[in-house]
Amino acid sequence: MTFISNIQSVAKYESKLLIRSWFFRVFTVLAIGITTLFNFLLFVSEDTYGFWIAMSIPSNIPYLILLLLNTGQAVIAIFLASDFLKRDKKLDTSEVFYVRPLSNAEYVIGKIWGNLRVFLLLNLITMAFNLTVGEVDWIAYLLYFLLISVPTLVFIIGLSIFLMLVLKNQALTFVILLGYIGLTVFYIEDKFYYLFDYMAYSLPLVKSTIVGFSNWEVILNHRAIYFLAGLAFVFFTISLFRRLPHSSRSNYPWVFLSVCTLLLSLACGYWHVHSILYQGDIRAAYTR
Repeated sequence: MTFISNIQSVAKYESKLLIRSWFFRVFTVLAIGITTLFNFLLFVSEDTYGFWIAMSIPSNIPYLILLLLNTGQAVIAIFLASDFLKRDKKLDTSEVFYVRPLSNAEYVIGKIWGNLRVFLLLNLITMAFNLTVGEVDWIAYLLYFLLISVPTLVFIIGLSIFLMLVLKNQALTFVILLGYIGLTVFYIEDKFYYLFDYMAYSLPLVKSTIVGFSNWEVILNHRAIYFLAGLAFVFFTISLFRRLPHSSRSNYPWVFLSVCTLLLSLACGYWHVHSILYQGDIRAAYTR
């Protein structure tokens, strides 16, 4: 219980600092405003403005809303998540936690959870603002929240903090991660069987009203790749964190856990490509 309470204490103050940030407040207003305007164009206006595909299937509304929000918050999370080490030193708030009996794991997990839960809350608020009177697949809101938002945030926040700790340069971290996002969104896109699509931007996720998802195994495995990779980066961050310089032995379990989690992520990536190639071979054999 002490472990959980310490994490909650760190997360509480990290969440408050993030919510008080004007950068996050502006993004919140824009996110709610843009998605609400999107619903207004669909349901209030007589003209669908070319968004007929969103009206054709009820589950497409939460899908497009969360996909739009996910793309924006994946970029914003880089700036806010990688900023906590620099912010602590700048505001001289590190000593408040450093003098307390907190382990490296409790401090890092608390910081990450404080960032993560604010973004998850933003997703829930955005969905609440977009509960329209039209025909909406309510289950799809929950499914897309778990399939799109959660793995993306865990991955990008874990990767951002890990790179910030390794490179020790916030500007360089921004350039690398923004370049990575641009590469995956504008160049790689759906190449390599959607393997590098960590934001689920090109991954086929349309949910049928009749049969639901037709490729559950592929979807769950693909999202597990980035969820496990994000956890691996979090565990690596704990093992590399030097808040307590004399706790090197206590880092060994986290190194082991990070390696195991990363191997699981790589195994999911291998199975993703292998299963798609195997299905392609089967279809080719049937057509001979």
